[in-house]
Amino acid sequence: MKKLALLLSLLVAVHVGFSQKVITPQKPIRYPYFESKEDSVAYASLGKKLREIYSSKEVDHHLIDSLSKLYASLEKKMVMRSYYQPSEEFTPWEKVVEQNLFEEVKLISFYSTTYTQLPKLLTSCKNVEAIELVNTSIKNIPEKLAQLTKLKTILVYDSRTDFKIAKNRSLQTVVVRGGKQQRHFARLKNLEKLDLSSCNLTSIPKKLHRNSHLKNLLLNQNSINLSATKSKANYRLEKIEMKENKLTEIPDVIAKFPNLKSLVFNGNAIAKVSPAIAQLTNLEQLSFYKNNLKSIPEGIYSLSNLKEIDLYYNEIERIDEQISNLQNLEVLYLSNNRLFSIPESLSSLPKLEQLYLSNNQLSDLPVSLASLEKLKVLRINNNHLLQAKDLAKLARLENLDISSNQISELPNGIEQLVSLKLLVLVNNPWDEATRANLPELTKQLREREIIVQVEEEW
Repeated sequence: MKKLALLLSLLVAVHVGFSQKVITPQKPIRYPYFESKEDSVAYASLGKKLREIYSSKEVDHHLIDSLSKLYASLEKKMVMRSYYQPSEEFTPWEKVVEQNLFEEVKLISFYSTTYTQLPKLLTSCKNVEAIELVNTSIKNIPEKLAQLTKLKTILVYDSRTDFKIAKNRSLQTVVVRGGKQQRHFARLKNLEKLDLSSCNLTSIPKKLHRNSHLKNLLLNQNSINLSATKSKANYRLEKIEMKENKLTEIPDVIAKFPNLKSLVFNGNAIAKVSPAIAQLTNLEQLSFYKNNLKSIPEGIYSLSNLKEIDLYYNEIERIDEQISNLQNLEVLYLSNNRLFSIPESLSSLPKLEQLYLSNNQLSDLPVSLASLEKLKVLRINNNHLLQAKDLAKLARLENLDISSNQISELPNGIEQLVSLKLLVLVNNPWDEATRANLPELTKQLREREIIVQVEEEW
């Protein structure tokens, strides 16, 4: 009987866990701000006038040029600010009280600087799962909230005062955006996700190593200086995001998070990465989207568990033969770089399913590329390729884009790709024989419900 009771309690716990609503943090409402009221009025007036001119039948280009220059000069004085409003999916506390929703409400919102503390009646909401505080002056999230065992998420937007979250063993997710905030979370013993994006942070919060359940740390849109960060080793974290932090390098401190599975540095200015990144041997996802890398950092070639690398929009000119070390790689994003060639060793990646090489300087591809048996997506558009041989050997290929190259002949047997779903061929200097065959080939492929993008004027 004891075993049966234990099993039933576990099933109930699992059911409760799955029934919890996943909360997506809201995005700020952004607006232009001017120090001068006159500039603000002029900006709005000019914008309206330009729209009227563009919509008129007779467009005065001289007037447009003149107004556009004034408009641009005002834009230089403008800064973008943001604010938050209560989420529509949350029930305002006033409504909870008015309609006596204490027993049923799951998501509660407090909005206004008039709130300086959470009401005592809140502990009556036994089924509440998430609370958001928007533009409040609440200084303390009290220990009594620990009585609400289903409360897993707290979101704080634009707090008007420093606040403190008291000891709590139920909270799993804390999100803070803008305003003032606390920087100490050690008392939240079961915290799993901490999101401190857009909080004007200059360093990673201290003592996070004490949060023994913390797996996800999001620090996007801050100004964190990793080189000045003094963190103790953290063996729990599995994911760190630091998008848009004005980072220029990744220092040795990155090795203090040895069990990371996902590491995202999108939208920085990173040009240098410490070899210490090689110590993140559990890493599966790595993203340097929109940075200043000129080559793939040496340490990355040691990360044999990587499944996905995003290197879109960098300045990478070459790929080392060591790319073959990444035997578990499934997705490789290399579009929008400065690649002139691809090493033969790239074909030694047995699990590669998606390869993105668009917008580079490639004039040819390794013949061995056709041996990538699991490849489903190949995007090689906007290069200088003269031919695309042997692609018909890629039996699992679903998405192929060879547009905007210098290819004059279609790859032999392309119509035999049994898994093909999308084929993009536009903007190539086809020879006469190919142009003559394209209409029939296009027809055959479309009859198989394959999407074919090609010039329709033959």
